[in-house]
Amino acid sequence: MIGIFVKGGMLVWFILFASLVGAAIFLERYIFFHRSQIALADFMKGIGNCIRRNNHVEAIAICEDAPGPVAQVAKTAILRHDRSRSEIQEAVEAVAIQEERALEKNLPILWTVAQTAPLMGLLGTVIGMMRAFHTIQQQQKLITATDLAGGVWEALITTGMGLAVAIPAYVAYNLLQSRKNELVRDMELCATDLMNIFAEIERERRKDEFDLSDH
Repeated sequence: MIGIFVKGGMLVWFILFASLVGAAIFLERYIFFHRSQIALADFMKGIGNCIRRNNHVEAIAICEDAPGPVAQVAKTAILRHDRSRSEIQEAVEAVAIQEERALEKNLPILWTVAQTAPLMGLLGTVIGMMRAFHTIQQQQKLITATDLAGGVWEALITTGMGLAVAIPAYVAYNLLQSRKNELVRDMELCATDLMNIFAEIERERRKDEFDLSDH
């Protein structure tokens, strides 16, 4: 294995470093997304019941015990349940933007690895072929396969390694993007459900006030 890296030239080590960076980012983000995921239906049912009982303290406690961005969005909305709809929406949107930025952490680096690895492999191919043609130019005798082996090895190894790193990095990036988008959608659904619950409670309150005024 070490011999292959040596034959591949300096760029092989850059590609290997890029692969280690990509793998580390994927593992960190995958674990982070897994820990941030919650059962949205159960979560909303729990805090919804608390809010309808006017027990906002318990609803906030549930949010604090739950991990991930959805709980932060819910907590923000519940803390402002007595504000106007526009104020709640503005606060929720601000928190959602912050949480989405946290979800996107290091993903651009993984995308860069997926994009640059095949380019580094292509550069290694060009350098290897240049070496091979330089050998042909320098030799004043009949060229053998052994004379060209060094440049061809470098060209093939860097190309292969570049693709071997880029393909899983690209798949990993899209997988993480899918998980991120799921969490973003959950935040949006959570905010929408809470706004509907607040609106429902407000309608019931006004109805009760209207019934009392009639009497």
